[in-house]
Amino acid sequence: MADKTANASAWGLSGVLDFFAGRRGSTAEVYPSEWFFLKDRLKEGISVLDIGCAQGGFAAVIAEHVKDFRYVGADINAEMIARARTRFPKHQFIEVREGDFSALGERTFDLVLVLGILHLHETWRETLAAAWARTKGALIFDLREWEGPTIEDKARAYMTMDFHGKDDSHRAARLPYVLLNAADALRAVRETCAGARRIGHHGYLHSPSGTAVVPTEEVMMNTWCAER
Repeated sequence: MADKTANASAWGLSGVLDFFAGRRGSTAEVYPSEWFFLKDRLKEGISVLDIGCAQGGFAAVIAEHVKDFRYVGADINAEMIARARTRFPKHQFIEVREGDFSALGERTFDLVLVLGILHLHETWRETLAAAWARTKGALIFDLREWEGPTIEDKARAYMTMDFHGKDDSHRAARLPYVLLNAADALRAVRETCAGARRIGHHGYLHSPSGTAVVPTEEVMMNTWCAER
């Protein structure tokens, strides 16, 4: 069962907040698999919803390519949202609860992003479904895949939040690391993004995060794009 409070708290640890303060805020820090889909969808006047926005870095990424856009960031950690509002006061940031996106209302967006979080919480299917429901154009998201059996057991695959060697509280904080069998991933995407006129994915083998404990030395870091 998901410990949603613990997941949200883990993202608010001081070392985690500091880690994300200076990352994922420029095109140079966008992963190649993400940019593969993102680059062709950044148009003037675009509306963007970023689920799992952390401190809103993708607002800066988008601003490097378009002048006129509407960006809304959503995150489950209140301090991440507070910092995002300070960094990017012209944009809107909304705190949501894991698995509950009612705070976003019924708005839809040209582009919805869900990057770097689906494999790190138990209710990832609900998050993906909520994201798909809120796009009127494209949804870009990523999954962690391999050829072995799907693992959704935090006792077997997890990530600690000790990014900077801070202290025991950071080492003790653990998020699930959802590792999907590639066929299961495709099935889940097709079922969740029902009615999509096009689904594509682009990825590469890469070692997991240095703070991840998983039964493999390489995972397929796949970015997916589903279009209405």
